[in-house]
Amino acid sequence: MGLGFSGRKEVILGEIKRKGRVSIPELSTLLGVSQVTVRRDLQRLEREGYVVKTYGGAVSTDRVAFEFSFQKKLQRNVAEKERIGRYAAGLVEDGEAIFLDNGTTTLQIAYNLRTRRNIKVVTNSLCVVYALEPAEGIELILLGGIVRRGWNDLYGPLTEKAIAELHVDKAFVGADGVSSEAGFTAADLRTARPTELVVRSAKKVIAVADHTKVGRVAFVRFASLEDVDMLITSRGIGEEEIRELEQEGLKVIVV
Repeated sequence: MGLGFSGRKEVILGEIKRKGRVSIPELSTLLGVSQVTVRRDLQRLEREGYVVKTYGGAVSTDRVAFEFSFQKKLQRNVAEKERIGRYAAGLVEDGEAIFLDNGTTTLQIAYNLRTRRNIKVVTNSLCVVYALEPAEGIELILLGGIVRRGWNDLYGPLTEKAIAELHVDKAFVGADGVSSEAGFTAADLRTARPTELVVRSAKKVIAVADHTKVGRVAFVRFASLEDVDMLITSRGIGEEEIRELEQEGLKVIVV
């Protein structure tokens, strides 16, 4: 067909909209390009928030009920979140049990753990579960609770009760705001409480947030700077901001 990426994108999204799920071999035949090209296209479409890659293909984000609000957030600062996700995934050691919360940056960690084996991933995010479901080497534990529509994570008494029983090696948590005065803050009270409980019980807590979150204060605090061992953030954070956070004892990694 000789289509460029824009043309292939239109065909791929049309097929996914029609079928809900597509495979790499069928797209390769349909488009007249190699399977390597199709994989690259699907990876790009995933980064842009249009699809979720699965083993051997992809599905529409509609199948995991992403709403526009999540898609919009997913598409912000994509390159920064990808770098943070790769770095954070590299901190996970074989045999560890980790927690991934419901954020778009922690979802990037999940994408980078797909080839790992012999780890346990605990989460309250349906999106994380769907991202890691094809990874046979990972034991997935989804916490129960009330579904927060539009974001597809779980919260409430059942979620909190389950978290209270678990003690993970590392907890990776996102934040809507990070500041030396207010600590780590979230925009939604419903998700702040589960994250607060995980922070209390995890052996090591690693926050992941791109530089646009630093210096901001969101609605509710879920952790002080002293509660968190490390912040992984992106280039663009100011030297003064780093200095203020590190003076409070927080290790800051810029990727």
